[in-house]
Amino acid sequence: MPGTRWSRLLPTALLVTLALTAITVWSASDDIEAELAARAKNALADVGVSGGQVSFSGRDASLTGFPPDKAAQAMDAIQRIDGVRTVEISGDTAPPAGPVTTSGEPSAPPPSPPPSPPPTSAKPTDKAGFQAEIDRLLAATPITFEPDTTELTADGERGALEIAKLLTDAPRELRFRITGSVATGSDRKLALNRALAVERLLERNGVKRDQAYSTQRKNSDGASGEGRRVDITAEQR
Repeated sequence: MPGTRWSRLLPTALLVTLALTAITVWSASDDIEAELAARAKNALADVGVSGGQVSFSGRDASLTGFPPDKAAQAMDAIQRIDGVRTVEISGDTAPPAGPVTTSGEPSAPPPSPPPSPPPTSAKPTDKAGFQAEIDRLLAATPITFEPDTTELTADGERGALEIAKLLTDAPRELRFRITGSVATGSDRKLALNRALAVERLLERNGVKRDQAYSTQRKNSDGASGEGRRVDITAEQR
């Protein structure tokens, strides 16, 4: 019957139509991809980027093989193309260390500033200035002795040598009294001998003989160890 014959032909016609539509769409897609690929090539050439590949799936771009220092420029150039929908990039795209110039090459780091000169302190010139510096040095490194002896400790000798460096530049009108002390209950003569030991050390290290003299004082009532030391006082002649 005629109706039956037409019903059999309809599916075949529909398949032909769908196939023709698919061919048309595929052809249009190929045309779009080819056009975008050509634009991408020109865009990369305009910014001086090479060394990678750009492929398209429809309007979506995929970038591969670009060096890390070129990847950002390549992506930016492709994203600016009219008609591109998305841009993806694969591979090692980490930027190089340091800032990047407009050409994409890493620039040299800025030069380091020259080191600052160490602070210099003016040497004291009067009694008050010398006493302040003496007190500072003795607070940092007291001149101390081994128990019940006139033998300087290692720190004590270092402290005495620092004082010697200072006093070698003292003006002639100043003198320096070296006062020994001992712990409570110790021999008071030991205090004088300790002061004498420091006096001799200063003279051996450049301090004028008539500018440093030794004396003793009464026993110290301080804590253990505090009495095994000497103090130095600046005096005007």
